[in-house]
Amino acid sequence: MALKSFFINRPILRRIVYFFPIQLLLVQFKKNHIVMLFWLILFGIVTKQLATKYGIPYLFLDPEYLNKVNWVSYLIVGFSIGGFIMAFNISSYVMNAFRFPFLATLSNPFLKFCLNNFILPSFFIVIYCWQIIKFQHQDQLADSFTIFTEVISFLGGILLFIFLSATYFFSANKDISKMFGIKTVEKSNFKNKKISRVVLKKNMEWKTISTKEERDWHVETYISNFYRIRLARGIEHYDKDMLIKVLKQNHRSTIWFEIFTIITLLVLSLVREVPFFAIPAGASVVLLLTLYLLLSSATHTFFRGWSTTMALLLIVVANVLYTYNFFNFKSEVIGLNYNTSKMPYTLASVEATQNNPAIYQNDVLQGLQILSNWGLKNSSNENNKKPKLVFLNCTGGGLRSALWTFYSLQQADSIMNGDLLKQIHLITGASGGMVGAAYMRELYLLKQEGKINSLSNKNYVNQISSDVLNPVIFSIAVNDLFFRFLKHTDGKYIYTKDRGFALESTLSFNTGGILAKKLFDYKSPELESKIPMMIFTPSILNDGRKLFISPQPISYLFSAKHNRKVSNLDLLQGVEFSRFFAKQDAENLSFLSALRMNASFPFVSPVVNLPSEPVMEVADAGGRDNYGLETTLAYIKTFKKWIEENTSGIVIIQIRDRHKINEIDEHKNQTLFQSISSPVNSLYGNLFNVQDYNQDQLLQYASNCYGGKIDVITFQMRNSKKDNISLSWHLTEKEKQQVLSSIDLPENIAALKKLKVLLE
Repeated sequence: MALKSFFINRPILRRIVYFFPIQLLLVQFKKNHIVMLFWLILFGIVTKQLATKYGIPYLFLDPEYLNKVNWVSYLIVGFSIGGFIMAFNISSYVMNAFRFPFLATLSNPFLKFCLNNFILPSFFIVIYCWQIIKFQHQDQLADSFTIFTEVISFLGGILLFIFLSATYFFSANKDISKMFGIKTVEKSNFKNKKISRVVLKKNMEWKTISTKEERDWHVETYISNFYRIRLARGIEHYDKDMLIKVLKQNHRSTIWFEIFTIITLLVLSLVREVPFFAIPAGASVVLLLTLYLLLSSATHTFFRGWSTTMALLLIVVANVLYTYNFFNFKSEVIGLNYNTSKMPYTLASVEATQNNPAIYQNDVLQGLQILSNWGLKNSSNENNKKPKLVFLNCTGGGLRSALWTFYSLQQADSIMNGDLLKQIHLITGASGGMVGAAYMRELYLLKQEGKINSLSNKNYVNQISSDVLNPVIFSIAVNDLFFRFLKHTDGKYIYTKDRGFALESTLSFNTGGILAKKLFDYKSPELESKIPMMIFTPSILNDGRKLFISPQPISYLFSAKHNRKVSNLDLLQGVEFSRFFAKQDAENLSFLSALRMNASFPFVSPVVNLPSEPVMEVADAGGRDNYGLETTLAYIKTFKKWIEENTSGIVIIQIRDRHKINEIDEHKNQTLFQSISSPVNSLYGNLFNVQDYNQDQLLQYASNCYGGKIDVITFQMRNSKKDNISLSWHLTEKEKQQVLSSIDLPENIAALKKLKVLLE
């Protein structure tokens, strides 16, 4: 009673508290939690609090359209945000209009509702614009005019969509005057006004709408237009059924908006490979969120109080259907035959194809032939000096590692007068690092063939660092989650296009198409030692083994049965791709697919399914061996005798996307949630540290079985927690400069000098 008395004695305060925009904001927080979740996602992304590690915020703060970031790309993103805002208004209206029955008495009730539902969208737009300004200034180093143009274009896109939507709803929505001929309260003079009675049907009685729910959301003032605030009048003299009919008519007029959104996604899915329709990935994500938001409001419309229960039931049904391969889309690699009989993936079949002594000996002999060819190319007649055998270990880490690996090799090759790639015998590693190394290796092959003159062209740096994330996320939004219609034909095989295909296509486009080869195409160049061998080792999710992918037979890298000095219950460490899937045309595998398998980080790029029974699922190599050192040491162990006799030692070039030795973090007070999740987060957060500890031990063990000297040259990227570079397939201009400038770190300059001394 005291609170009620407080408001009664202060009418100005009542009109503020019961201001329609304030009440709408409160009802969103109290009743519409799913709707608020969508806003929370967008706020988290644009403020770089959500998915920053994978570069998702850059899709919104630095959108690309036709491979450019300009006012057009911001206009498109703004247009999509305008669509989300209208979807938010529609969902709010569908879910909450009945709580405010005075709306039905206003002219253009839905537009009035949108006008008053401005607080959350306006706050988001302000935050978004501020983040664009800050990001473009600090990270992209853009000038003031460019930033101003981008922000104005963004706002213009929002206003354009809202204007078009308002034009439609102005004609589509009806108020009580248009439906029943009663004057709206805004046009009526309430002083001494006697409301006329309209007979809708026989024996209709006027009733008072005064349920508890409506009293909870009392409104005294509302925004009538952009320059006027009015008092909300009572609706006791209107018939309840009449008001409900007005609100329902406005509900139906929003259906076309939902249909338009679905059709837009469908069209974009069908024409997504036409550059003009490849809208910025941020816009496609917003479009997808818009569809989900509209579907949530539709669920509420149909099921009302049962909407949450039905949503949970739909999730359970979808989960069951997924088990029976409904909605369970398999990502395939290009080149393999998925239509023939599947290879049984059992211990017996693996043993039969991998642990054959004759196969092992033949593979070793071919390995020795490759080493001999390498030795002939690197032998020197001066003082009969033996060459150093060089191995390259590349770190995983998305586009940052691709750029860092490529640039480090480019700089090292330059100081070696173009001879570095000639001395590198084997390249191993994970994810982005192998992408950068593969690009450098292919350029080296083109140079030998006389197709290019130098490996030092700056355009190569720009190409390997070009964005890959936008096409991948665009594919997720308009294709992977709903419509998978497009097919790709590779010779006699047909594959469904998905985000994995988008990643491969984009890598091929960015690098000028020179990596669009088959795995078999590298067999002869590697055998002749024209280029270094390259071995991919993605992880098999079924049992944790490695899948060894190479055009050469390499069973010696993972078979333990031929070591007669140890007698134990040994495990087969890996599966040889080319031999195991020979009947599925393994040598026809696209080289880009091999790169993608080695870099299949979950969610961003899909887990790969191979033609076996049960299905072999393959993902990123970094989970087992982020630097490829285990593979390198297995190779050294196999051929240690030849290496000791024909080389002056081993040099392992390790290119890392972070410093190996770091200070121990200070202890900080944790929240309750942080303390609960800390053990799991620490386990995964220290995954690569654990690999470093284990691999340092392996190096020490290798020194005991190998008679020569092993030098490890480490190139380390500047990537501290303070200025962390995102683990993403997109780099900002600031991040690119940070990667490139890492070569000037004192430890990297020292590494270059040491490498030159060792290899001269």
